Amino acid sequence: MGFRPPVFNLLSLLETFFSKKGISAYIVGGFIRDFALNRTINDLDLAITDDSFSVGKELADSLGGRLVKLDEANLVARIILPENLSSSGSIKHLDLNTLQGDIITDLSRRDFTLNAMACPIAEWPENPIPGIIPENIIDPYLGRISIKENKIVAVSNQAFEDDALRLLRGVRLAGELGFHIEENTWSLIKEQHHHIEKTASERIRDELLLIFKLSNTGEIIKNLSELGLLDMLIPELAPCRATTQPKEHHWNVFWHSVKCIDAVEFLLGSGEWPFADNMYREQVPLSRELIDYFNEPVSSDSTRLQVMKLAALLHDVAKPATRIINGSGRIRFFGHPAQGAPMARDILTRLRFTSREIKMASEMTLHHLRPVQMNQPGEMPTDRAIYRYLRDTGEVAIDTLFLSLADHLSARGPALVPSIWKAHCDIVEHVIRRKRQMESCKKEAGLINGHDLLDNFRLSPGPVIKNILEAVNEAQVVGDISTREQALELAEKIISNQGLLETDRRSYRQGKGIIKPK
Repeated sequence: MGFRPPVFNLLSLLETFFSKKGISAYIVGGFIRDFALNRTINDLDLAITDDSFSVGKELADSLGGRLVKLDEANLVARIILPENLSSSGSIKHLDLNTLQGDIITDLSRRDFTLNAMACPIAEWPENPIPGIIPENIIDPYLGRISIKENKIVAVSNQAFEDDALRLLRGVRLAGELGFHIEENTWSLIKEQHHHIEKTASERIRDELLLIFKLSNTGEIIKNLSELGLLDMLIPELAPCRATTQPKEHHWNVFWHSVKCIDAVEFLLGSGEWPFADNMYREQVPLSRELIDYFNEPVSSDSTRLQVMKLAALLHDVAKPATRIINGSGRIRFFGHPAQGAPMARDILTRLRFTSREIKMASEMTLHHLRPVQMNQPGEMPTDRAIYRYLRDTGEVAIDTLFLSLADHLSARGPALVPSIWKAHCDIVEHVIRRKRQMESCKKEAGLINGHDLLDNFRLSPGPVIKNILEAVNEAQVVGDISTREQALELAEKIISNQGLLETDRRSYRQGKGIIKPK
């Protein structure tokens, strides 16, 4: 019988099911492509000669899975596989579509030749050799040759009009597989790039996240730009191409932003940086713990790393609008982080990213200069500066530190100054270390709480309580106070200095009840 990977055991179950029903079922799509390339098989698409919804429901029930209707107009269904089937292999779901005509007609409607191959499920070899396409594959558009020659070829000139998302998918597939887009297909994408505006934003977002998951995202963004697709998706980046920067910057704003993505990948060990050897990466305070951190999910489709790469692309999006030349002839971009944050938020909202993805990317855009503004030259940031940085950046504190390193690399390019780079890395390492220590300190019980303020100073609940406690907690974390008595003294000083006792007593007399009379 030989070795049978879990995916082929699943095929055996499916073949038995369809055989009993007298239904012809064909393996189509990325399964054959990935098998031919000896890649991990993540997709299983089947074209069947029956109603995919009714048959799919029976199949889902027999497998212990769940049916989802993906496209009612074209009868496309998805079966979410149960854990006992999905956990043993890489396939978590399988898609069914009803054949519109025969299998040749079905393949003629597909996107690229390497995806337009099929095989009857009953004829799939029992023990196929990975990397070798079985002889009985139906291949009317010569997908075998496309795979052999490492190229992306559209099945027809109608492919992108039938589904404009294919414009984006073709560029992504080329980057993912290390293929090139065949000349006629490249011209067709460039000619029809405007059709992408017909595509639902949710589908575009999913495709973009697949692009930002790869380790050569910058190169793919470059191709999207050359084809005109990037301007359709994020027109706010177009002015960046003509925006020059001070002499310290090696690239204009647009190419700096693209190179910033490359720098993120280099720093985290998934890409190369042609202007620096590994010595520069070795100075980065990267640990196994931090690698795991950047792989943490943000949503069901994204990780921290993907969101940070999105922020890398967008972090300087407001530079064209804020560019000035001062009296000494120096180019400056005053306030571009503050103006860029809402721009990033609007862009990602328009593309239907999740609220958490939007918040994280916009916060990184807002604070991307903070890590290099916390210290005096030649000194480490004070604990108070670090505390306030951590307070303001919240869950993207570490992400923003690494974005600032990528920003540094992609600003200087080949003109990177080793001593300045090492100092930047040392600051990042120091902030990360102090972050852990401060978090450990904050886990301890606070010296005072809101009830203490209410009882001792007769304040009523409200924002003032939170603000005072924040100031007391800061003083405790940075070591200015360590006892309950000192905390109460500091609270009283804050209240007195801000005139809260007198002001709030007046408010109370006016019926606002902010502070209770003693």
